[in-house]
Amino acid sequence: MGTGGVTWRSDGREPAVAGGWAKVVVDARGVVTGWSSSAQRLLGYPADRVLGRPAVELLATAHEAAALGWPPAAAAPPPAGTGPTTAAAPPPAGTGPTTAAGSGPDPGLGPGSDGDRRPDAEPHPRAASAEYAGSASAADAGSVLLRHSDGALLACRVGIRPSAAGGPDAGWEVLLGPATAGPAPDSELDRALLEALFTRSPVGLFVVDPQLRLIRVNPAAEGMQGVAVEAVLGKRPGEVWPEFSADLTERVMGQVLRTGRPVIGWEKHGRPPGDPGHEHVYSTSSFRLEDAEGRVLGVADAAVDVTERHRAQERLKLLAEGGARIGTSLEVTRTAQELAEVTVPRLADSMAVEVLEEVLAGEELFPGPVRPGAVLRRAASLASGPAEPAGVYAEGEVSTFPPAAPSLDALTDLRPRLVGSVEADSAWVLQDPARGSRILQDRVHSLMVVPLVAQGRVLGVATFYRWGAQGPFRDDDLTLATELAGRTAVCLDNTRRYLRERNTLLALQRTLLPGELPHHHGVEVAHEYVHAGTGGDWVDVVPLSGARVALVAGSVPGRGVATAAAMGRLRAAVHTLSDLDLDPEELLARMDDLVRRLGGGDGPEEPLGGRRYDRGTEPPAPPGGAPVTGGRTGAPATEEAAGTPAAGGETRPPATGTEAGCTCLYLTYDPISQRCAVASAGHPAPAVAQPDGTVRVLDVPAAAPLGRPGAAFRRTEVDLPENAVLVLYTPGLLQVGAGGAPEDSADRAGADPSGAGRAADQGQATDQGQATDEDRAGTDPSGAGRAADEGQAAEEGGDAAEPARSRLLGTLARAPGSVRETGRMLLEALMPARPRQDAALLVARTHALGPGRVASWDLPSDPAVVSTARSLVTRQLSAWALDDAAFATELIASELVTNAIRYAGAPVRLRLIRDHVLTCEVSDGSSTSPRLRHARTTDEGGRGLLLVAQCSERWGTRYTEDGKTIWAEQSLA
Repeated sequence: MGTGGVTWRSDGREPAVAGGWAKVVVDARGVVTGWSSSAQRLLGYPADRVLGRPAVELLATAHEAAALGWPPAAAAPPPAGTGPTTAAAPPPAGTGPTTAAGSGPDPGLGPGSDGDRRPDAEPHPRAASAEYAGSASAADAGSVLLRHSDGALLACRVGIRPSAAGGPDAGWEVLLGPATAGPAPDSELDRALLEALFTRSPVGLFVVDPQLRLIRVNPAAEGMQGVAVEAVLGKRPGEVWPEFSADLTERVMGQVLRTGRPVIGWEKHGRPPGDPGHEHVYSTSSFRLEDAEGRVLGVADAAVDVTERHRAQERLKLLAEGGARIGTSLEVTRTAQELAEVTVPRLADSMAVEVLEEVLAGEELFPGPVRPGAVLRRAASLASGPAEPAGVYAEGEVSTFPPAAPSLDALTDLRPRLVGSVEADSAWVLQDPARGSRILQDRVHSLMVVPLVAQGRVLGVATFYRWGAQGPFRDDDLTLATELAGRTAVCLDNTRRYLRERNTLLALQRTLLPGELPHHHGVEVAHEYVHAGTGGDWVDVVPLSGARVALVAGSVPGRGVATAAAMGRLRAAVHTLSDLDLDPEELLARMDDLVRRLGGGDGPEEPLGGRRYDRGTEPPAPPGGAPVTGGRTGAPATEEAAGTPAAGGETRPPATGTEAGCTCLYLTYDPISQRCAVASAGHPAPAVAQPDGTVRVLDVPAAAPLGRPGAAFRRTEVDLPENAVLVLYTPGLLQVGAGGAPEDSADRAGADPSGAGRAADQGQATDQGQATDEDRAGTDPSGAGRAADEGQAAEEGGDAAEPARSRLLGTLARAPGSVRETGRMLLEALMPARPRQDAALLVARTHALGPGRVASWDLPSDPAVVSTARSLVTRQLSAWALDDAAFATELIASELVTNAIRYAGAPVRLRLIRDHVLTCEVSDGSSTSPRLRHARTTDEGGRGLLLVAQCSERWGTRYTEDGKTIWAEQSLA
């Protein structure tokens, strides 16, 4: 027999079959075309003896089957034309491979013998094929008797299915296995799996036809939906379960039906009859059903209840959202409102937050429970319904609780409370007329009370209410509310500490700043302050001798109490040094020495703000453009890092104290000569408006801030006409606003006490707008970091300040006559709505002290002129109607003129100035400093300056380029 049409052999490449089963392929004519190695092990025939032969030759004959008690259907088919047969029932127990009596080797497959098989017993191929087709259509497994190669009969189970090759002549795949083998790998296993899915599976299964009509539902799905199977068959899902995301369900099923692409893990929501009080979530996967020819049979849905997982995911999402949305500001009420906005309506239908009064005021709290008599105020409330207002108490109103209220219990033991069922007759409901009536009105069925505790300190309490369809609160809701309340408590505590620090700073700053500026005939002044929490800015007016006046503006880098204290120290130092009547550049040099002494001036440099650099590394670039002749601005960076050579070759490293890096501008104005002298230490130059409408910025030589290496301080002198307006300001006046306005400041906005790392703005420019002081790095009290792009600020600070400076000059040109109105207009035009740093502004209008208030005389260096000086003084005081001051003034003038003639040289000049005080001045050509002595009773002299000091309120010495001036002041009634 040939082997034509053989498709594969037992060469180890045939498809594997599980469970000890062997595969044989039979074509449409009943000829064996495939023989696996498993079939060879089962029946003993090698492939070359089987391939190409009729499959029926492997079957036992009918009388052999009958001899063993098997039905005829288990044997070879009847002669041609008798029709197909079906597989027989399983053999009797214990039946195995046996040899029939009198039987021998198989006549058809045995070696060279046809045996007793009659030729007319060979079935027609169509008949054999029909038998297999009948078995295959059932996709079942029966039992047959097969002939082993050794002649024995072997009871086998058989399963038939269409060949995987497909096509009309593809034939069949026959699966053979011993009677003791396990279930058929494809037929019985598939049937068992299908039965389990539709009887015992916990996964809900829904099968719809191509018209989306339900044709099969398993018990799990029936329990999910709460409708009997008989009531749903033949109907669409939208008709049976309209509340279970019906539109979405039919839309997804239709999509799967059209495209054939499964949709995995889509969710549908509904309330099952077993738990009508809660919405459940089902994760569903839909896939299309097709037969062997690819004909669409319908769509199957597999649904699993994932409600708990969904709730857990929602809680995690809400918790993450709360972490991002709660605590975005340093305001108590805003932080409490953010908690309400996060939780309503996703967690609660309404909620309210009460905080202790100390939290709103930024006062200290003590660990432990709330003390008796503590005052709670409503900080925020929100409701999902249309009721207005959302709570029974308005924001800021005192909130009270009855003794039995859950809120008081939570504030006492600091543990959250879950009231699963609110009873209308509860004692605390009846005793609380405000909340109780609202609870009954809204039909609240459950609530949660969570104390707001941070670091063991109680800050308040949050109460969550439910009355809607979400159902009562559960333990996992309480856990979530506790987490959110903990986050809120930390933010509220940060805000409280910030308010405490801010209040302390403002109190200290107000104490250290001037309240009312002194009145002076030479200038008309007005000042404005903007408090934003940095605390280092100030402006001042200091009366000087000779009717002169000093205008001062300064700024200490950083923020907080330490910065305000440093500002106070520097302001006091300016006042003290002003009494020495120093020129502006000399006063700044003394201030620089003071700052260096306070900061140590050696060791690793670490100015306030935490920015640290060591010797040998590049220090901050000092303000200023091109190098100034005789100064140090143009020195290489490496030289500045190692320190700046001072007189005598000494190295002077930068200072490291709190005051290091501060800026200061010192301006003196003489109303008699109408001359102004100004020097700056890294501070913006003042602006001046002339009476003719011309406005400009004074050209002040650039110099480094105090305590920093840089150019030597130099002064500029200008003449100012009557009614000229001077504007002194701190860098905060030109800070960046919300709209991106430029900021004439270097890193002044440190982080807030919450540790949230607020970004600071850069870009303080010098008065010429050519460089920036990038060392202005402030720190917050909690040590939180802040972001600052210092290098970019150093390069771009001057350019960034130009637009703001232009707006300043433009506003000044339009300013009204009043200095106070001018100051307010400048603030409105330049300050942002929410400034990040302080700003101080000083507006001064200059006035001249006319000849009617000044009298001066040049005296010869002759002792006899002393009496003449007394006469001149007496006549002038009489002309001014100051006869009461004549005696003391005569004595002062007599002593000063005598000392000038006796101990100094020409020229000698006597001058009287009538201002807010009466000043007597005597100038001479000597620079020798007088010294006050306390003469003994036996001394004949040495009492002149002592008499001057006793007759005047204050006296002093002012050095000039050609000598000195000794002056004494007396108050006028």
